[in-house]
Parts: sequence; C-alpha cells; structure tokens
Amino acid sequence: MQLTDGTWTYDTDVINVAVTNEYRDWYERDMLNAFIRYAYYRYKQIRDCVNARKCKHMTIDKVREKLNSTDKIRFTCELLSVSAEEIWYIIDFADQHLKYVK
Repeated sequence: MQLTDGTWTYDTDVINVAVTNEYRDWYERDMLNAFIRYAYYRYKQIRDCVNARKCKHMTIDKVREKLNSTDKIRFTCELLSVSAEEIWYIIDFADQHLKYVK
C-alpha cells in the first residue's frame, strides 16, 4: 500500500522492513523518521475524529473500539480523505511502534 504525505510517498512494505532492520542506511533512517512523524500526526487526526471531547485524550484501545462503528470509520475516511485500510495501518503502526501513543 502507498501512503502519500506531500512530496513523500511511503510504501508500507518498505516501512515494515525498515522497522525490523537493525542496520539501516541513511535513506531508510530518514524515511522511517519522516514516516513516524507522519504516523503520529495522522493518528492524532484519527483520534480527534472519533473523540467527542477533544480535550480528553483517548487510549489507542478506545480509538479502535470507536472505529469499529461503520459510521465513525466512514466519517473519518471522508473527513481525512483516506481509505479505511490506511486508517487501520496507522492505528496498528502507532500501537506497535509509537511509545508515546499508549
């Protein structure tokens, strides 16, 4: 799957390999750092779409629970102009690799 953020295009297969690769070259490191920033930014947008109280932060489990509703996932997809597959990939990536999201 391809995720696009401005001029960067992220291939999820390459991201998954770069995350597990212990010895990264400079390009993989820069790409992974840029994707981590993008994933956190998108996660916050997704969380805010499903959260009725913006000042109260939700855990990732509650975000997943809210996204199980067909209406919430459709609303989030339309508002952020992304597919449901992209939303679930970002949520899973945030859960596994972003330590400050938990």
